[in-house]
Amino acid sequence: QKGSMSGHVPFEDAPGPMPDGLTRHYARLGFQSSVTPGALMLRNQREFGRLPAVFDDEVSLTWDELIDRASRFGGYLRAQGIGPGDVVMWQLPNWWECLVAAYGIWAAGAISSPVVPIYRELELRHVVARVRPRGVITAAAFRGIDHVDLVNEACRLEGWDPAVRVVLRGTATGWTDFDDATTAQPFIADDVDPDAPALIGWTSGTTAGPKGVAHSSRSFISSPLRSSRMHSYGWDDRSYMPAPLAHATGLLSAVAIPSYTGSSVVLRDRWDAELALDDLARYQVTFSSGASVFMQELLAAMKSRGQERLDLPTGYPCGGSTIPTTLAEAADDVGMQPTRSWGMTECPSVSGTSRFDPRHARCGTDGRIAPGCEVRAVDAEGMLLGPGEVGELLIRGPQRALGYLEAQHTKESFDEEGWFRTGDLGFVSAEGLLSMTGRIKEIINRGGEKFSVREIEDALVSNPDVTEAAVVPAPHPRLGEQAAAFVITRDGSSPSDEDLQAFLRRAGLAPQKIPRVWRHVDDLPRTASGKVKKFELQAQLADALADTGETVPGQPG
Repeated sequence: QKGSMSGHVPFEDAPGPMPDGLTRHYARLGFQSSVTPGALMLRNQREFGRLPAVFDDEVSLTWDELIDRASRFGGYLRAQGIGPGDVVMWQLPNWWECLVAAYGIWAAGAISSPVVPIYRELELRHVVARVRPRGVITAAAFRGIDHVDLVNEACRLEGWDPAVRVVLRGTATGWTDFDDATTAQPFIADDVDPDAPALIGWTSGTTAGPKGVAHSSRSFISSPLRSSRMHSYGWDDRSYMPAPLAHATGLLSAVAIPSYTGSSVVLRDRWDAELALDDLARYQVTFSSGASVFMQELLAAMKSRGQERLDLPTGYPCGGSTIPTTLAEAADDVGMQPTRSWGMTECPSVSGTSRFDPRHARCGTDGRIAPGCEVRAVDAEGMLLGPGEVGELLIRGPQRALGYLEAQHTKESFDEEGWFRTGDLGFVSAEGLLSMTGRIKEIINRGGEKFSVREIEDALVSNPDVTEAAVVPAPHPRLGEQAAAFVITRDGSSPSDEDLQAFLRRAGLAPQKIPRVWRHVDDLPRTASGKVKKFELQAQLADALADTGETVPGQPG
């Protein structure tokens, strides 16, 4: 199939709009807006034109310069016939050009589909097959990988020929140089439907392959609209973002919040805790965000330097993976002002706290339910549970996605009343504070007794010799499943399995929760956003057992 064919809206089946009553409610209270990314671009250029928008090492752009380049790229795409209903796939590092491309796609009125730079041929083929992009954008090379070859091969194998191919920082046959594509006449579409698909994100894939999630302008902008109120973000704030802009965390901190507030962003195309400490001071960063591993490594870098304080005036929202209370409290002690939060690509920023909340809420829970959002905990039969009772969390709110690209996934996860089944387990306290306790797939079923891995992981990382732990189900010869722990220990320490088991007993864990299977590792497999890929850990365990013929040890009884 040729990409020059008419635009393709990649839905097999959408769950339909929110119930009319909810839509009116969101609009009446200002939880949703009909403003589109293109309109925000114009507003920022006119209101904050002389102010900084992005810093990328030695390159910096004002809002006027950023939007001028983005509108010219939008003009180029429009001149090539790309507009509303057309998908543009981009796979780019965190370079300043990445923001030009992201805003430029919306300037053309097209649908943006970012993919993280670590995707290779298998994942790219999956994306190409699902969205049939009329345009593709990538870097000539990044970290020794020829991304042009990757995209070309993925398209060839899927029998798809995009109408437009644009390459950054290099040249390639059949590809337009990005610099040339940003010299067209400026264009920002004003005919964009705020309820039509505007963004297709891809889930992190911690338990399975990535799924395509479609957002409209209305749902996408609802997240920064409320985040900016919760955290008091304004035009004079500056974020620090080394996580990929193609991921939900990067999109929120580097694109959504700046586009809504006029704030600026410092980009890095790799995470390095030592470099981050220098950058935070050099650029006078006011906030950052990311998974707990980044916070942990910042603290370690501070310790190695003898640095006692790291003041972030607007705080450090931390989500994307479980955050041990002890880690959050340690970050709070040095001035980071961490605020735990909970959300996902399908419904970002569901809960969180601000730096004005008490420490027990900021560090010990996943925060208050965001205004406009609703969260329910239900049992296996779908019955509503009371305050403090753990169950699957259902959510709905103004930032909920339109749905998945695959009809079956949409049918399984969305209902007619607007509720989305998250697959996460947790509870809401009587005072309205949410605590996420794990994933349904991270429940260990030991002889019919079920318990979450989160409690074991939190206990392990409270051990001074352990820096990180991931617990997964492992086979048990009689009871079906038991806990297996993958641990990273501090340099210079080497606690034995027996030492760690004794520590967990002293911490008060029930005997059935204490792992008998241990793996001491130097690193854990992660998604681009820092989440641990637990399905890979389970696969490693299964492969090792298959190779050795070993039986996983377990207590006989």
